[in-house]
Amino acid sequence: MNDIMKGLLFINNRDVWTDFGAWLVEDKEGETKNYSALQKPPATKAHVAVSFREQDGEKLPEKLVQKWEPRDVSLKFAVAADDRAAFMSKRDTFVSFLKNGADGWLEIRVPELGKTYRVYYRDCSDYDHLEDIGNGMVAARFTIKLHEPNPEF
Repeated sequence: MNDIMKGLLFINNRDVWTDFGAWLVEDKEGETKNYSALQKPPATKAHVAVSFREQDGEKLPEKLVQKWEPRDVSLKFAVAADDRAAFMSKRDTFVSFLKNGADGWLEIRVPELGKTYRVYYRDCSDYDHLEDIGNGMVAARFTIKLHEPNPEF
Protein backbone atom coordinates (compact mmCIF):
# COMPACT_ATOMS: atom_id res chain seq x y z
CA MET A 1 0.00 0.00 0.00
CA ASN A 2 2.90 2.39 0.68
CA ASP A 3 4.06 2.53 -2.92
CA ILE A 4 0.51 2.91 -4.25
CA MET A 5 -0.31 5.87 -1.99
CA LYS A 6 2.94 7.82 -2.42
CA GLY A 7 2.79 10.93 -4.56
CA LEU A 8 -0.99 11.11 -4.95
CA LEU A 9 -1.59 14.23 -2.85
CA PHE A 10 0.70 17.01 -1.68
CA ILE A 11 -0.16 19.81 0.72
CA ASN A 12 2.42 22.59 0.97
CA ASN A 13 4.82 20.27 -0.91
CA ARG A 14 4.48 17.52 1.69
CA ASP A 15 3.30 14.08 0.62
CA VAL A 16 0.38 13.53 3.00
CA TRP A 17 0.70 9.74 2.86
CA THR A 18 4.42 9.67 3.60
CA ASP A 19 4.37 12.42 6.24
CA PHE A 20 1.03 11.81 8.01
CA GLY A 21 -0.34 8.42 6.91
CA ALA A 22 -3.26 10.36 5.36
CA TRP A 23 -5.00 10.08 2.02
CA LEU A 24 -8.20 11.11 0.23
CA VAL A 25 -10.82 8.44 0.83
CA GLU A 26 -14.19 7.75 -0.80
CA ASP A 27 -17.28 6.28 0.84
CA LYS A 28 -17.68 3.62 -1.84
CA GLU A 29 -15.29 1.91 -4.20
CA GLY A 30 -15.20 3.61 -7.60
CA GLU A 31 -16.46 7.00 -6.35
CA THR A 32 -14.59 10.19 -7.22
CA LYS A 33 -16.30 12.73 -4.96
CA ASN A 34 -13.03 14.28 -3.77
CA TYR A 35 -11.72 14.92 -7.29
CA SER A 36 -15.17 16.12 -8.35
CA ALA A 37 -15.27 18.61 -5.46
CA LEU A 38 -11.89 20.01 -6.48
CA GLN A 39 -12.78 20.25 -10.18
CA LYS A 40 -16.30 21.64 -9.87
CA PRO A 41 -16.41 25.16 -11.35
CA PRO A 42 -17.27 27.88 -8.84
CA ALA A 43 -20.36 30.06 -9.13
CA THR A 44 -20.04 33.44 -10.82
CA LYS A 45 -20.63 36.71 -9.05
CA ALA A 46 -24.00 38.38 -9.52
CA HIS A 47 -24.17 41.26 -11.98
CA VAL A 48 -25.30 44.68 -10.89
CA ALA A 49 -28.71 45.18 -12.46
CA VAL A 50 -31.20 48.02 -12.36
CA SER A 51 -34.90 47.25 -12.25
CA PHE A 52 -37.20 50.11 -13.27
CA ARG A 53 -40.82 49.80 -12.20
CA GLU A 54 -41.97 51.28 -15.51
CA GLN A 55 -40.03 48.76 -17.65
CA ASP A 56 -40.08 45.00 -18.08
CA GLY A 57 -37.16 43.01 -16.80
CA GLU A 58 -33.93 44.62 -15.71
CA LYS A 59 -31.11 46.58 -17.29
CA LEU A 60 -27.59 45.16 -17.46
CA PRO A 61 -24.39 46.41 -19.13
CA GLU A 62 -24.01 45.51 -22.81
CA LYS A 63 -20.83 43.58 -21.98
CA LEU A 64 -21.02 41.19 -19.03
CA VAL A 65 -17.70 40.39 -17.34
CA GLN A 66 -17.91 37.08 -15.48
CA LYS A 67 -15.92 36.73 -12.24
CA TRP A 68 -15.80 33.78 -9.84
CA GLU A 69 -17.27 33.76 -6.35
CA PRO A 70 -15.11 32.28 -3.58
CA ARG A 71 -16.00 28.66 -2.84
CA ASP A 72 -15.86 25.98 -0.19
CA VAL A 73 -14.48 22.55 -1.03
CA SER A 74 -15.12 19.49 1.14
CA LEU A 75 -12.59 16.66 1.01
CA LYS A 76 -12.79 13.34 2.85
CA PHE A 77 -9.50 12.23 4.37
CA ALA A 78 -8.44 9.09 6.21
CA VAL A 79 -5.52 8.64 8.58
CA ALA A 80 -4.16 5.23 9.59
CA ALA A 81 -1.34 3.92 11.76
CA ASP A 82 -0.01 0.63 13.09
CA ASP A 83 -1.36 1.17 16.62
CA ARG A 84 -3.51 3.52 18.70
CA ALA A 85 -0.67 5.73 20.00
CA ALA A 86 0.84 6.19 16.52
CA PHE A 87 -2.60 6.92 15.11
CA MET A 88 -3.36 9.61 17.69
CA SER A 89 -0.01 11.25 17.02
CA LYS A 90 -0.41 11.17 13.21
CA ARG A 91 -4.00 12.39 13.32
CA ASP A 92 -3.24 15.27 15.68
CA THR A 93 -0.17 16.29 13.70
CA PHE A 94 -2.12 16.20 10.42
CA VAL A 95 -5.05 18.24 11.77
CA SER A 96 -2.65 20.80 13.26
CA PHE A 97 -0.84 20.97 9.91
CA LEU A 98 -4.16 21.61 8.10
CA LYS A 99 -5.13 24.30 10.61
CA ASN A 100 -1.84 26.20 10.50
CA GLY A 101 -0.49 25.52 6.99
CA ALA A 102 2.09 28.00 5.73
CA ASP A 103 0.92 31.23 7.35
CA GLY A 104 -2.52 29.59 7.43
CA TRP A 105 -2.53 28.76 3.69
CA LEU A 106 -2.67 25.28 2.20
CA GLU A 107 -1.51 24.61 -1.33
CA ILE A 108 -3.13 21.35 -2.33
CA ARG A 109 -1.50 19.71 -5.34
CA VAL A 110 -2.99 16.67 -7.01
CA PRO A 111 -0.51 15.50 -9.68
CA GLU A 112 -3.16 13.37 -11.39
CA LEU A 113 -5.30 16.50 -11.95
CA GLY A 114 -2.32 18.71 -12.82
CA LYS A 115 -3.61 21.50 -10.60
CA THR A 116 -2.79 23.28 -7.35
CA TYR A 117 -5.48 24.85 -5.15
CA ARG A 118 -4.77 27.63 -2.61
CA VAL A 119 -7.14 27.22 0.32
CA TYR A 120 -7.39 27.45 4.08
CA TYR A 121 -8.94 25.17 6.69
CA ARG A 122 -12.48 26.11 7.67
CA ASP A 123 -14.17 23.18 9.44
CA CYS A 124 -14.33 19.45 10.08
CA SER A 125 -17.91 18.51 9.25
CA ASP A 126 -17.87 14.83 10.25
CA TYR A 127 -15.57 12.31 11.87
CA ASP A 128 -15.74 8.49 11.89
CA HIS A 129 -13.31 6.79 14.25
CA LEU A 130 -12.61 3.27 13.01
CA GLU A 131 -10.75 1.64 15.88
CA ASP A 132 -9.36 -1.49 14.20
CA ILE A 133 -9.18 -1.93 10.44
CA GLY A 134 -7.25 -5.20 10.52
CA ASN A 135 -3.75 -6.33 11.44
CA GLY A 136 -3.93 -4.08 14.52
CA MET A 137 -4.12 -0.90 12.43
CA VAL A 138 -6.21 2.01 13.70
CA ALA A 139 -7.84 4.53 11.36
CA ALA A 140 -10.35 7.36 11.10
CA ARG A 141 -12.19 9.18 8.30
CA PHE A 142 -13.19 12.82 8.42
CA THR A 143 -14.45 15.49 6.07
CA ILE A 144 -12.53 18.74 5.97
CA LYS A 145 -14.12 21.91 4.61
CA LEU A 146 -11.62 24.22 2.91
CA HIS A 147 -12.20 27.75 1.63
CA GLU A 148 -10.79 28.93 -1.71
CA PRO A 149 -11.11 32.75 -1.73
CA ASN A 150 -9.80 33.22 -5.29
CA PRO A 151 -10.68 30.20 -7.40
CA GLU A 152 -8.75 29.77 -10.62
CA PHE A 153 -10.50 27.75 -13.24
